[in-house]
Amino acid sequence: MSVYKRGSKGVFYMNFTVNGKRVFRSTGKFTKREAKLVEASEKKKILNESQLTPQEKGARTLLLDAIQETYDAKWKDGKDSMRSYRRAINLSDIIGNVPLSQITEEAVSKLIKALEKKKSSVATVNRYLASLKTILKHKKQSTDHIKLKKERNGRIRTVSKEEESTVVERLRQAPEGNKRSYYPEVGDLVEVLVDTGMRLSEALSIKYEDINFTAGLISIWINKGDRPRSLPMTRRVRDILTRRQLGESSRVFTIKDHQAQSAWTWVRKQMGLEDDKQFVLHALRHTCASRLVNKGIDLYVVKEWLGHSTIQVTEKYAHLAPAKLALATKALEEG
Repeated sequence: MSVYKRGSKGVFYMNFTVNGKRVFRSTGKFTKREAKLVEASEKKKILNESQLTPQEKGARTLLLDAIQETYDAKWKDGKDSMRSYRRAINLSDIIGNVPLSQITEEAVSKLIKALEKKKSSVATVNRYLASLKTILKHKKQSTDHIKLKKERNGRIRTVSKEEESTVVERLRQAPEGNKRSYYPEVGDLVEVLVDTGMRLSEALSIKYEDINFTAGLISIWINKGDRPRSLPMTRRVRDILTRRQLGESSRVFTIKDHQAQSAWTWVRKQMGLEDDKQFVLHALRHTCASRLVNKGIDLYVVKEWLGHSTIQVTEKYAHLAPAKLALATKALEEG
């Protein structure tokens, strides 16, 4: 029987299969007649849903369910999986656990206003909007009403040769003590970051099995955009990695992210740059890009070197190559 009593309370359960979908749960009813009505309603619901298009099914999906499905399909195996998931959950806190069909232009406007009220930056607002677009696209919903806000390109802080030398020297010559015992290692890290343009997380993840000393290449498998790439080593980087290989660790660098940040904060204070909020470790990545562009390296090569998703991301460094403009001027004058 598809409807029957179960348990001491005499509640009726339903147990049936429709279109390959099995339903086995309580009807919440205590009479067979009422239980059969619940069963019939459930069967009709499943039959109706089976005739819906993917877009129609997606429109009926609740936001929290869509977030979980998107996480399992797209975010779960990514580097920032939990950050993406938490951001999406925050979306539901603001918009509500509504069907995706109710995430209209008005709902998006409500989201933006709530984030701006919290003094969120334009970049943060865009991350939330991008997450929402990913969720809607995964469930075959339109995202035409979601427009990312224009971000202003701020000043790109790079590190001069003199600053780099001072940073490395002070880290390697830091007063001995347990609290600063790893500072010389951060000195090595700084030079590697400048010469490779790697993100801090990428550099800290490198293992010796990822390095081909014969070919002079470092393979980066785990990164922000899930785009593996290989980088050639400068002589300085090769020397550092060769020297560090004498240790017992399988990783090139044994320090953690917070230790690298802590050492950088210390050296910044030693140099009297506490008020320079852009003098951060990530500036070393900008420095690598800047030096490449200033040497006339094509932006598409810089894009591949840094592992950017699109050339538009790399174009923020284009203004750092004034020599090309000078050549253009010369071409016009000769014409």
